[in-house]
Parts: sequence; structure tokens; C-alpha cells
Amino acid sequence: MITLYQFHWSHYVEKVRWALDYKELKWRAIDVDPYTKREMKHLPCRTTLASGRQMQTVPAIQDDATGTVVGESSQILAYLERQYPTPALYPESKAERDEVARWLPWLDSEVGLGARRVAYTQIALEHRGVLAELMLPHTTRPGDGHRFRAKISGAILGGMLTQRFRFDRNRNDRVYEQLEQNLLFVARHLRERRYLVGERFTAADLALAALLRPTTIVPFLRNHPGLQKLYEWRAELLREHRRELRVSYETALQDIRLRRGWSLGSVTWLPQRANDSALTELPANPEVRNDQQRVSRRPLLSGPLWYFRLRRDCPLGRTPEAANAR
Repeated sequence: MITLYQFHWSHYVEKVRWALDYKELKWRAIDVDPYTKREMKHLPCRTTLASGRQMQTVPAIQDDATGTVVGESSQILAYLERQYPTPALYPESKAERDEVARWLPWLDSEVGLGARRVAYTQIALEHRGVLAELMLPHTTRPGDGHRFRAKISGAILGGMLTQRFRFDRNRNDRVYEQLEQNLLFVARHLRERRYLVGERFTAADLALAALLRPTTIVPFLRNHPGLQKLYEWRAELLREHRRELRVSYETALQDIRLRRGWSLGSVTWLPQRANDSALTELPANPEVRNDQQRVSRRPLLSGPLWYFRLRRDCPLGRTPEAANAR
């Protein structure tokens, strides 16, 4: 039995769940408290942040058959491939395996991190009560995001996430522009092919489809004319592998948008979308990054202040939802 330590909403966790199911392995999930992580304190794995600080991150697995503990989603996929090679998630040829090994860290760092930043920003600004539904399931039931208590909790959570992931610097860090460029590059790569590498499904395709999930709630990307084929590719892959097409936070946010008649679909500081990517090829040795920052020990005080900073520095503009509904 393999135990997966997870945040159920995480797109990095979905990478691992998909791999476990693809390899038809027996596994169970333990939901981790996102603030204390007490459920995984006994695990030895740590991730080194850009600051040099080490901390436990999700996902992580513990394999009872071997006694092995592995953290970080791409390392988990590599472990599963070594220990349980059939059915394979990596190609047979060395050249193609090396190409997959280049795609994975690039997708984790350039697509996964950017997707997290823009998606959490979208929820925090558009309907912060959904954050409370997502991350405080013991106190906020599905559908309660409109209540005053959920909105207050969502503002505190939104501020904590802003501090953790630098959402208030989305504009200065050019997060939307860079993610747009990266996704347009991937879309161009897939224009004449079915898979990222070779002629069969690999860990690279799994990672891309899983890490794209948060971007589906970001109208700037989901309604981008240059990305429609990429999202169609993802939906077809999900159907083929019997993965969920939409998850709870997508449905909740879409229902709210339809009732309101608008979404925050405009990135106010960008005059227009790009038509194509200036990126021509993957870096030879993609850098693996983790963008998490230290969070204040007094979230009830600091959270609302950071949330106000996000709304002030990185506002999104309203667009009619009738034209954007998917």
C-alpha cells in the first residue's frame, strides 16, 4: 500500500494521483492540514526553498512495500517508474527519456508555479469565500462561501497566500505574461503532434494536463484564442484516462459567475494578449524552483493587510460572463 499525503485541490498532487491510478497501484490518501502539516511531521523528506529554508511540502508518498518516503511530485513519478515500471510512464529510448526529463522540471517550475499564482489570485479577488470552502472544509461547507464568516476567513486566507506566494507582485514579476508565453510555446509544440515526446503518452503529458488545471478558472488564459487547441488537447486526454474534467472549485466559481453575470477576466495592466510565444525551445537544463515564502505567525492581523495589498497592486477587471462561460 502507498500512502499519499495531499492537499486534495493541488494540481501537483493530481500528478501523483494520476500516476498511481495509471500504474494501477493500491494507495490511500491522507488529507494534510495546510497550516500545521501535523499529519506528515514524522516524514523525513524536506524541500529546500529559494531562500535556503527547508520545509515539508505536499505531495509526499510512503511506500509500505519498500519503506521508502519520497517528496515532490516529479521525484515521486520517477520513483514509481523505477519501482513499478509497468505500465511505463517513460519512453524506452534514452533520447526520449532524456527529453521527458527536461520537460518535467520546466513544467513544474514554469507552468505549475505560474498556474498556482494566477489561479489563487483569481479566486481571492473574485470570490474569496471559495477559498474558505476549499481550505477550511471543517468550518465552511460547500455553498457557504457567500456568508460573511466565509468572506472574512477568505480574506485572511487570501492574505496568507499572497504573502506565501507573492501574489501582490504578480504585476512586477510579469507572471501573467510569462505564463502566457510558456503556454503558447506548449500549444505550438503540440500543434502537429499528439504527445509532447514521441508517439505515446508519457509522464510529460500527464504533468502538463494536471498542471494546467488551475488555469481553467482564469479567463485571461482559458479564453485565450491561441490556447483553445491546448485546452481541447487536455480535455481529450482527461476523458481518455477517465480523470475529472472539472473539480469543485471550478464548478463553484463558474456558478457564482453565471449568477453575477461577470467574471474578473481582464488583466488591467496588459493592453492585449500575445499571438505567439517568443520561446523557441526548452532550456538544456531547466531549473527546478519553489516560490514559497515565509508567512507571518500572526495571520489574523497580517492576513487582511496582505489581502488589501493584493487588491490594490494587482487588480483584475470585470468582463461579461455570458461571453466567457465554458
